[in-house]
Amino acid sequence: MDNSRKQSFVLALAWCYAWDWEADPQQYLSIFQKTRQALQKEDSEQIPEEITDIIADIEELQSLKFPHTSDELQQITQELPDLWQAKIGLVYGGATKIKGYVFEAAKLPDIRGASALLDRINLIDLPAFFDRHSKPAIDKWLEANFPGLQDGLIPELIVYSTGGNILAFCPAALADDLANAIEKRYTEETLTANSCAVADTFKMLEVRFGLLPENIDHKTQWLEWYEENAENELVKAYFNRSDDLEKDFQNRKSFNELVGKLATRFNQRRAGNILPNNLPNKNRPSRRYPPMFETHPYLVRDESDRRNAIKKVKLPGEPYLSEVLARKRIVGQRTKQEGSGGQSWYRQLNYRWKTGLVDSWVRRFRDSFKKTDLNEQYYQNLPDNIRRADEVKEAKSLREIAEAEAESVPPTSGFVGYIYADGNNMGGYIQTIKTPEDYQQFSEDIVAATEKSVYKAIAKHLQPRQVKTPDPDSTTKPGTWIHPFEIIAIGGDDVML
Repeated sequence: MDNSRKQSFVLALAWCYAWDWEADPQQYLSIFQKTRQALQKEDSEQIPEEITDIIADIEELQSLKFPHTSDELQQITQELPDLWQAKIGLVYGGATKIKGYVFEAAKLPDIRGASALLDRINLIDLPAFFDRHSKPAIDKWLEANFPGLQDGLIPELIVYSTGGNILAFCPAALADDLANAIEKRYTEETLTANSCAVADTFKMLEVRFGLLPENIDHKTQWLEWYEENAENELVKAYFNRSDDLEKDFQNRKSFNELVGKLATRFNQRRAGNILPNNLPNKNRPSRRYPPMFETHPYLVRDESDRRNAIKKVKLPGEPYLSEVLARKRIVGQRTKQEGSGGQSWYRQLNYRWKTGLVDSWVRRFRDSFKKTDLNEQYYQNLPDNIRRADEVKEAKSLREIAEAEAESVPPTSGFVGYIYADGNNMGGYIQTIKTPEDYQQFSEDIVAATEKSVYKAIAKHLQPRQVKTPDPDSTTKPGTWIHPFEIIAIGGDDVML
């Protein structure tokens, strides 16, 4: 494993450790900047004196040998009382019921915009929570809604923020605020997309050895207990029983068990369940920021027929749009880089809401194979006067994608193919991941492999096509060359095309 990844989590745990002991965040920020540089250079002598003891404790935590008996576990808690008492927060959250939000409207620009907006929140906004000054608009929003939260967050705390979800450490005192901020960001930006975030606090030792009871003694259920009860059906299911009992136990009693607890809480909260009074975070409502909309039966509806329209806008077909649909439509236009003239309708609404930085899947697709043989293969049917990739436009409607197949044999004009792919047995593999570093590495590897596979498949089996009869509601001109596909989402091990 990359040593820098391991050092990053040393810094993350040390930050939460120091915060839990009521450290001054302004004082420690400069100290941690120096510590970050020292760890990157692997120069322990350059670590500031004020934090050397904390770094030493965290490094010892990571190097602890796994105890085989409850007595050995008890001995560790007695020899390392600070790690036993110190608390750390862990937060997991993201968008839910994504298909209902993305496919709420049938038009391609709205589908594209909805997907891009969710991607922007997950890949840009949420990571910016942990990196002050990287996005001034995010800094301002956090200070207005959750003052003081960003003081306790640094980039190293993020375990992963890909695949539509974020998993991150944070100081224990800020865990609930961070979970609330994640949910509120989704609601304020999308107005209607469902989201969910859960938080819990754990002992530092639990990051290494999984969930532990408040009191450790010789009666604590540990490896010897598991070996005695391994044939019990519940025990067998919980520890994913195999022929190697010790390995099964160590796989489960690790950071993996903390994530599993949060995943269970996530499912409970997503379903709207209220946690019992004896559980942590019982004071968080079952839905922190529910959207509310007028449902008067005699008002004009938007194109999705879900919400009241705010205005008929100057777009092809002069559609009625609600504020929710207007946000999707303008983000969809920004992702396909339409000229500013085509976006004037949104400026005329005089809304303060900004789209922020959004990216296009087609741009990422083009960039993925610029200097490879796939570039020539994909663009091989273009005429000589159109050789530049950026002269091939994105499809503006499903009809344009369907028409691109008109010359196929047998003819399939009027139809589009829909592909949904999902990784197989990812949950089973995740249960073998023991450390935050491995979680981060696995997440990055899956996203990279999934994207690369999709781009390669498209480049090998599709080529740009000419639009002969554009959609009446589109500004596309006859003869325009388009990419005959739409990537709706690539998130973790999920793909929608």
